[in-house]
Amino acid sequence: MSTSRKFAHGDVVKVIETGELGIIKSFHQNENGFVYGVQLGRGPAIETAVSEDALELVKTANDDGTGFAVRYIS
Repeated sequence: MSTSRKFAHGDVVKVIETGELGIIKSFHQNENGFVYGVQLGRGPAIETAVSEDALELVKTANDDGTGFAVRYIS
């Protein structure tokens, strides 16, 4: 079983089978590895559960890979 995640919250991913783009909103680990809650398209905020091996990274949420974006407002 995998112990490290491949994707972080906010990463833009593509579902390999369908070609749909989405954003990682949540994740959990099961006996087969990680499963991600992916918000697909621009429709309502409905998450679809997708296994890690069925996703391909399009763009990271930020440069350090944590999934946290820090913005300063002045």
